[in-house]
Amino acid sequence: MNSILLQVLLYAFVAAASPVALGSTLVVLGSRHGRWSGLAFAIGVVLGQVLVCALAFALGAAALPVGQHAHDTARAILELALGMALVLGGAYAWQQPAAQAPKPNSRSKAVFARLERLSLPALCLAGAALTLGPKRLTITLLVTASISAADVSGTEAVTLTILYVVVATALVSVPVVLAIVFGPRAEAWMRDLQLWLTKYRRPLTYYPLTVLGVLVTINALVVLIT
Repeated sequence: MNSILLQVLLYAFVAAASPVALGSTLVVLGSRHGRWSGLAFAIGVVLGQVLVCALAFALGAAALPVGQHAHDTARAILELALGMALVLGGAYAWQQPAAQAPKPNSRSKAVFARLERLSLPALCLAGAALTLGPKRLTITLLVTASISAADVSGTEAVTLTILYVVVATALVSVPVVLAIVFGPRAEAWMRDLQLWLTKYRRPLTYYPLTVLGVLVTINALVVLIT
C-alpha cells in the first residue's frame, strides 16, 4: 500500500503543477460573478476528474485478462511500459526551456478572454473540459492503471482515487476556497504561486516523473524475472 500511495501522490503532484490551471482559475475569479464563477469552475474540474477516473477504470478492467497468473503478467508488462514512458516523459520535461515568468501565447489569451464571459453552467463545463488536456488525461490514465495493477482492496482503490482527485485539482479548488474565505487577498497569494510554478515547472515535472518511472520499472522487472 505504501508503494502505490507514493506513486499516486507523485502522479497527482505532477498533474496539479499546472500554471495554466491556476491562471484559468484566477481569470474566472476575477470575472463578473467572481466567487460564484470560481465555484462553478471548480465543481466542473472536480467532477470532470472523477468522471475521467471512472471511465479509465472501466476501460482498464475490460482490457485485463482473466486468471491470476495472466493477470500478474499483464500487470507487470503494463507497469514496465508505464515506467519507461514516465522516464521518457521526465527526460522530455528536462529538455524544455525553463520559463522565468508566465508568458501566455495567443491561444491561451483567447481562452482566458472567453472564460471571463461564460455563464455559470458554461464555466462548469469548461472546468470539466480542463481535465481532458493531454497532460492531465495521460497522467489520469497512468494513475488508474497503477491502482488497478496494485494488490489493493476495493476500498483502498477508492481511497487512492479520491486522494488523487483532491491533490490533482488542488490548484483550482484551493484558490476558490481561499477567495471565498479571504477575498481579494487570496488573489495576490495565488499570483505569487503562479509565478513560482512557472519558474520551477521543469524540475517540478522532471523529478517526480523520473523517480516514479524508475520505481515502477524496477518493480515490474522484479515481477517478470521472478
